Amino acid sequence: MCPLHCMPPATAKCLELLGPLHRAVIQIRAHPCLIRGMRTFGWKGPAPRPSLQQRLDAAGWKAGGAGAELVVVCSARPRLPAAPKSGPWVWLCEQPVPVDLLRLAVEQGAVDVVWTGADDWEARLLRRLEESLVETPAPRVSGTLIAHSAAAKALLGQLAQAARTSMPVLLTGETGTGKEVAARLIHEWSERRPRTFVPINCAAIPNELMEGELFGYAKGAFSGAVHGYDGLVSAAEGGTVLLDEIDDTPHALQSKLLRVLEDRVISRLGENAWRKVDFRILAATNRDLKQLIDRGMFGEDLYERLSTVQIHLPPLRERQEDVAPLVLHWLERYYAVEELEPVGPRVRGATPEALDMLRAYPWPGNIRELRNVIYGALVAKRAGDELLVSDLPRRLWQKERTNSSMLVSAQEVERRVASGTMNLRAERERLERLALQAALRRADGNAAEAARLLGEVGRGTAKDPGGTVRTMMKRLGVSPRGGA
Repeated sequence: MCPLHCMPPATAKCLELLGPLHRAVIQIRAHPCLIRGMRTFGWKGPAPRPSLQQRLDAAGWKAGGAGAELVVVCSARPRLPAAPKSGPWVWLCEQPVPVDLLRLAVEQGAVDVVWTGADDWEARLLRRLEESLVETPAPRVSGTLIAHSAAAKALLGQLAQAARTSMPVLLTGETGTGKEVAARLIHEWSERRPRTFVPINCAAIPNELMEGELFGYAKGAFSGAVHGYDGLVSAAEGGTVLLDEIDDTPHALQSKLLRVLEDRVISRLGENAWRKVDFRILAATNRDLKQLIDRGMFGEDLYERLSTVQIHLPPLRERQEDVAPLVLHWLERYYAVEELEPVGPRVRGATPEALDMLRAYPWPGNIRELRNVIYGALVAKRAGDELLVSDLPRRLWQKERTNSSMLVSAQEVERRVASGTMNLRAERERLERLALQAALRRADGNAAEAARLLGEVGRGTAKDPGGTVRTMMKRLGVSPRGGA
């Protein structure tokens, strides 16, 4: 599996290329507001009640001011308020909030929903404020690991948190996002499992041989077994096992994996004895296991045991800030690996137009695809020290001309159909809801104006241009202001 920044394949050399990684240190640091003698938070809504203001004053908290890490959003009715543009927030509501709205608030970054009718709501709000000062920074890593974007930094923080425990971790994400290197980071930062890291590609082992490869076999267990073999799981004693492409494991093996995960014991083929093995298990997949469970292609019990901790790796299109440093990284790696004779100026960077083109591309193959594009462009380049738009593959810059009006990536559709993870009805409804919400927000809730912004589908053939929009709002559960 391609590393987080597209290092070479899963081998011992991968660790060598990553360089020395520092141990994860999760700690509580003093927030800058505390250093300046301030304890501030954001507040949106009517002024705090006198009783709450007294408790805030007693605890040294002040609403407003620079450097606020948490925003409190107040509302009188249980309608989803406009969430802050960035950062965590707490929804303070004067009426009980239904579960569905609570779920939507959490999806938009809310850390808690507090009903002011509860007995301890003021103390609960103060606890959330105190917790906002606790930081768990991502551990320091080698300079070759590119993590400039907020999505990548958040991912490193999740990996560091998981490394502190021995719980199973399920790594999900599209192909090329770096699930194996994420697993290696968990292993490297884990002080409980300092020994061997054993990656196992389940898709590369034939089904009939997989049980023997994983758990081993006794001498004479089958024709050709002239000696015993302990298996890959035993090789990970005191270390970590990564089951990559876990969705390709046969059903018969899944049942045995349940016992292994539950009791940490294995039994070799040809033996009836069970042996204890101390190891940590990680699993990775680029498919939606829930959909595979619904289709009877993956065991639900095994999924529940593997997904105790689930971490999703963001695709490259959600890591825009990482594209430029990744390009520079691959330029350096290309010349370091190839060790070419100096026959002319080496490429040192890319033009702003080329970088814009790279950022605009959806990258269905993610970081691995970016690496291949850069390497291919360097092989074909004959002169100059900058990558130009004309040096990039035609599929990148021609796509902008031919498909500039498309909202959906054709490559992403192709990938999801091929992997069996496409849900056309849900995707169509999601696109309709996003477009409708955007139009209503821009039209300030005016249905007729939103219909004009939405074009032919929004207007329809009705005499009332907003009639179609109001019908869509009712069907999709969207408020006039674009909320749920």
